[in-house]
Amino acid sequence: MKRSLSLAFVAIVFVQQLFAQSIEDGKKFMYYERFKSAKEVFEKLVAANPKNEEAAYWLGQAYIGLEDVAKAKETYQAALQASATSPLLMAGMGHVELLENKTTDARNHFDMAVNNSKSKDNEVLHAVGRANAYTKAGDANYGITHLQKITTTKKFNDPSVYVTIGDAYRKLVDGGNAVLAFKNALNLNPKYAAAKHKEGLIYESQKNKDYFLPAYEEAVAMDPAYGPALYSLYVYWYFRDVAKAEDYLHKYIAAIDSDPQNDYYTIDLKYAAGKYSEAITLADALITKVGVNVIKPRIYRLKAYSYFKGGDMANAKASIDEFFKKSKPEEIVPKDYELLGDILAATKGSEAQSYAYYEKAMDADTVQDNKASYLDKAVALAKKQGDKPATAYWLDKQYKAKKSPSNVDMYNLGRAFFDAGSGGDFSFYTKSDSVFAVYTEKYPDQAYGYYWRARANWSIDTSMVNGMANPHFEKFVQVASASKDSVSFRPQIKLAYKYFIGYNIFVKKDYKVAIEFCDKILAIDPTDKEATEYKRQLTGGKSQTTGSTTTTKPGGVTSNSAGSSSSKS
Repeated sequence: MKRSLSLAFVAIVFVQQLFAQSIEDGKKFMYYERFKSAKEVFEKLVAANPKNEEAAYWLGQAYIGLEDVAKAKETYQAALQASATSPLLMAGMGHVELLENKTTDARNHFDMAVNNSKSKDNEVLHAVGRANAYTKAGDANYGITHLQKITTTKKFNDPSVYVTIGDAYRKLVDGGNAVLAFKNALNLNPKYAAAKHKEGLIYESQKNKDYFLPAYEEAVAMDPAYGPALYSLYVYWYFRDVAKAEDYLHKYIAAIDSDPQNDYYTIDLKYAAGKYSEAITLADALITKVGVNVIKPRIYRLKAYSYFKGGDMANAKASIDEFFKKSKPEEIVPKDYELLGDILAATKGSEAQSYAYYEKAMDADTVQDNKASYLDKAVALAKKQGDKPATAYWLDKQYKAKKSPSNVDMYNLGRAFFDAGSGGDFSFYTKSDSVFAVYTEKYPDQAYGYYWRARANWSIDTSMVNGMANPHFEKFVQVASASKDSVSFRPQIKLAYKYFIGYNIFVKKDYKVAIEFCDKILAIDPTDKEATEYKRQLTGGKSQTTGSTTTTKPGGVTSNSAGSSSSKS
């Protein structure tokens, strides 16, 4: 009898050890981001014991890794029916609810999980921290608070907790504390590749190649099977060295779960090598092989880029449209909107539609350099199209996006508003005047600010009756004449004098002063035919007006007997 009990006890211990190892095997797959393999392990464990809360929790996490939120939810709901008060399963359900943007429900589940476990179950605390670190709707600070409780427990030695803390800080864009957390993980386990890789991600976000590239290489040296680091190296070399990229790609594919869709990466390298037709052919073959209802939408984006580079805008548009149609919102990145904008910009008759997608890219992107690139494209397209209002609109957005715009930036914006006014919308002249008003305040010694204020006001006050341009032309002449480059300003000074000739003839009726301005023009340019003719008329030539006939005012302003006027500046 004792022998039977002893054998039974040994069998129970053996099964428990096997079970514990199986949980660890699944968690190891999770660490390597091999979610398909992890799912298979946890599915077997749950099938063997449906009441196993830990196995059910990790099965849900594996589904989340596979981006199958519906299956994760189904898993947690089924498990909670058997263990309604399980803190770990509550934390898992809260994770799903964050993915569904149900933040209130999620927080309730997290609070119940923590309270039911009396803040003493490290697995529960980690589950709560994990959910808040790795979801868009999660509260990273809330997660960090609970994760830090784990690090204060006796004999704490789990580097994965510090990695989750680091990722929570990374979500908060707190690079300093994130790197510190990753270093703490490495102190616990110097071979913990995930910590070194994620440290590299921080430095890459800062564009610090001297740190992020060695970090990725160190992560691979620590653990050659750590797929995420291999993938980062593949991406880094993608456009820099196709041979190196291909080498890392082969290592990456060998390290991850097998999947026919992994062929995508090989096809992507064809694109990187400029083999666009081959990439399209292989992409179509993969779609047929995997099935249109199963293939990941990214294949259509790859086709769109390949068609675009090959100059086939019709098929590029059809492919990117298919990508948008099949993709989940979280699968769409700002560069996708940029691509559609580029395709439309290169399609005759569709150019104007591209602006909306450049704007979408700007709104969605958080990287300032990328935003600047989209703005540059929009400005360049508007100029190419000769669309002056659009040029002014995009230059205005570009100017406002710059941290420290220069005097040239301000000048170009003011000019763009002025040029846009020629289309008949005089409000642009007011905007131009406002820009150049600031310009003259910031750069009082630069003559062009006063000149373009004068031009803008003249375009508003076309009859010159209000003399709106007068003080600005006067200040311009004063500053330009005193400038060491005064000779280069002669064309603009002559225009200012012609404005005053017209103003004194038609508004002030002071012909003597008008003649004086004719003389000022002839003093700097004796060959000026307009000034010569104005002076001839003013000193006894033809009369200025006859009945209702139209005469040209100096500076190109015309006036008729009814008093209407137009401006040609």
